[in-house]
Amino acid sequence: MDHFTPPMVTREILQYLLVEGETESVEFKQKLNNVKVAVQLIAGMANSNGGVIFVGVDDNGNPIGLSEEALILSRTAVRRAADSLFPDHIPSGYLSTREIRLQEGAILAIQVPALPDQMKPLRTADGSVYVRRGTETHKEASSPPPESASKLSEREVGIFVAMSFQVEREPALVDYYEAMKRAIQRTGLRCHVNRVDEVEGDYEITAQIEKMITTADIVIADFTLNSPNVYYEAGIARGANVYTIRTARKDTDIPFDVGTKKFILYANATQLEEALIEPLQKASVEAQKRHPN
Repeated sequence: MDHFTPPMVTREILQYLLVEGETESVEFKQKLNNVKVAVQLIAGMANSNGGVIFVGVDDNGNPIGLSEEALILSRTAVRRAADSLFPDHIPSGYLSTREIRLQEGAILAIQVPALPDQMKPLRTADGSVYVRRGTETHKEASSPPPESASKLSEREVGIFVAMSFQVEREPALVDYYEAMKRAIQRTGLRCHVNRVDEVEGDYEITAQIEKMITTADIVIADFTLNSPNVYYEAGIARGANVYTIRTARKDTDIPFDVGTKKFILYANATQLEEALIEPLQKASVEAQKRHPN
């Protein structure tokens, strides 16, 4: 499918669509101040044929309008949803919004083009895929990685993840870790992923960390939040000559002596997942060369 951009919604087009009602490409919402709901609706439209979401309209197509406060909340939810969903290679302005003023109040039109087939499926931060079927947005069942990719790795590769555990400070850390695991799955690598907080049992933590890193084939070191444990663990990996992939969210202030190294910089979980696939494949090849059996 070619890239499809919906036509600019005018007052006349809105009036026509209100009469026609909801379809696969038209959604009505009375309000949209929940980011999670916005993510699902936008992803569903982008993964299908594109369309328009009208906020300030009830299910029957009656315009009820938005207050100025509700309009601001809706715009904020849409912006945060877009920041969470779209990777860097999708141009800014891909998703557009427009206010249409009626007697009942403001209607927010969110225009979502369909993604080109080569960019599908667009996944949410937790890896879910949503599509439009009829007038509803549905979550699709997870699909396994392509069978052909399973031959990339002849032996099981050990991957150690070093990252901040301060989830109470930054809840998105959970999404970033899940994005790493999805990227690994999509490469088809036969591997086991380790993170020290997931190891059960009674052990001396420093010795355990050193053992896990020095026996790993690959280390993913994520410097987001500048956690001291990541610098320590990345240093162990360097000393042990373990292949290291360095990542960090774009707002991370990376010190100069570390910043001279190659980094994968990302804005959200979607970007991190996409950016990790090729480096992981290259790292796997290097691991096979070092340990062929």
